[in-house]
Amino acid sequence: MSPFFVTVLWICLLGLILSGILCLYRMFIGPRAGDRAVAFDTLGTVFIAIICVLGIAWESVLYFDAVWILTILGFLGSASIARYLERGRIF
Repeated sequence: MSPFFVTVLWICLLGLILSGILCLYRMFIGPRAGDRAVAFDTLGTVFIAIICVLGIAWESVLYFDAVWILTILGFLGSASIARYLERGRIF
């Protein structure tokens, strides 16, 4: 891998970690449950992006299978939280 590409990967990883820290802040400080739910969903997306960047940096395709599973679980979790916030129950 070229040194420029490695540098770009590290910059992306640092940006994602900063985004994750900001999402954690909003999850703990958020004034409403909706704010916390959006922060939780965004944190899941940031976590998936970090796994993708590390998979590219380590030149391994095995991590992308885990990304598919985490994406499906993140979507189901977000839909469940949104439904609960809207109706007060999941089912």
